Amino acid sequence: MSDTKSLWGLTCRLFFFTFIGLFFLQSCTEEKEQLATPSLLSFSHDTVRFDSVFSAEVSPTKLVRIYNRSGRPVRLPRLSLVGGAESAFSLLIDGAATSEKENLRIDAHDSLTLVVRLRPEVQGTSSSLVSDEVEVFMTNTLSHRLRLEAWGLPHIDFAEDEITKDTDWAGAPARIITKPIVVRKGVTLRILQGASIYFRPKASLTVHGRLIVEGTTNQRVLFAGTRLDSAYKYTPGQWQGLLLTPGSGPHSIRNATFRSAVTAIRTDSIFESCYLESVIITSCSRDAIALRRTSLYMHGCVLAQNSEAAVSLRGADVTMHFCTLSGDTRFGQARRSSLILLDTPPEGSENALRVFNSIVWGNYSDEVRTTGKGTLDIVSASHSLFKWTKNRPVSSARWEEILYIDPLLENPAKLNVELKTDSPARGSGYLMKQEGMGLYDLKGRKRIHPDGTIDRGALVYEERSVTKR
Repeated sequence: MSDTKSLWGLTCRLFFFTFIGLFFLQSCTEEKEQLATPSLLSFSHDTVRFDSVFSAEVSPTKLVRIYNRSGRPVRLPRLSLVGGAESAFSLLIDGAATSEKENLRIDAHDSLTLVVRLRPEVQGTSSSLVSDEVEVFMTNTLSHRLRLEAWGLPHIDFAEDEITKDTDWAGAPARIITKPIVVRKGVTLRILQGASIYFRPKASLTVHGRLIVEGTTNQRVLFAGTRLDSAYKYTPGQWQGLLLTPGSGPHSIRNATFRSAVTAIRTDSIFESCYLESVIITSCSRDAIALRRTSLYMHGCVLAQNSEAAVSLRGADVTMHFCTLSGDTRFGQARRSSLILLDTPPEGSENALRVFNSIVWGNYSDEVRTTGKGTLDIVSASHSLFKWTKNRPVSSARWEEILYIDPLLENPAKLNVELKTDSPARGSGYLMKQEGMGLYDLKGRKRIHPDGTIDRGALVYEERSVTKR
């Protein structure tokens, strides 16, 4: 009897395990792999485009995903860069850099992630298109190609400590300043149209001699940090900025853009003339311009999206014509100061500020303020527009035709400070007879409209064409 029960138990166990085995065998059969076909796969991109990348430097990465839309796993026989080992691009698959990978599996309703990066080798002086393709093989006769594109930017590394003789920097290729450099006393540095000057994080330019920047409307000079990718190129504080030291000058900067510095321009005891025309300064982590014992003339400039003051005065004499100072910021960038800051002047000096045909507007209730022993009674203005609610001057000979209403700029959060159609700055400016350089804005457009009116601010209003639907 005991033997019969044992036999019966063994039979039951065999039946049970046979059933379970058949179940899992059927499940494995359902998960049988298949070769990929175009109908089973989809791709996150057909073309992967990189921002401009300096020659011989590794770019930020881009991700491409290949999706398996099937309920069964698929097998890719091979995936490779068409350019092979000579390609400027490289792939990162399963943590390893490669130009080719074989026998790749994508589980059901899953995806394969390709990490793509670039190290372009660009010859000559001008940017050039760098391209390749990733070929995804499915069968012996079927494949899919993903295009990769980037602009490679040739450059020169400037690693000297000093500029000891008169020097011109003209146009391309771009120059990368790798550390702080100094222009010696008595030496002139001229930076000509189309030049691009990029700075590593600790780098700066200190001028004991003379600085002349001569960009044009169509070929501006650029001063910026070395991050070129769109997600970071406007990140504040990427380089230290420009310092004009005591006794240096005269200095002039025309048609130039400063981007992402700590403080773009700092001066101390400049007794020669200092002139800015059609200059854009944006994304500074501190002040855009910080002046100590300096006389500065500004014409047609845009100072926008800086964390602290657009212009900070300590014993400075500043005249602004046709400028736009905007306090809007991007990407959650915090502000810590009004646009114009009048600080305690050093002993033996005083502040003076004259503002004509300009716009000073942001999200502070008062975009002109004082600290320490700075005072407001040195401010004079006419035909300008201010964000100013408290302690503002009353109408007088030094305070005429002032508006305290929103200038209605197009999109200052995206650095677009063009005037909207209904902007109160339109047609309410005044062209002074002594203003010999006030005939064009920083985009080269005539300031005097056909009807004889003048706009306030750095940019004149231009009719936009409306697309009919």
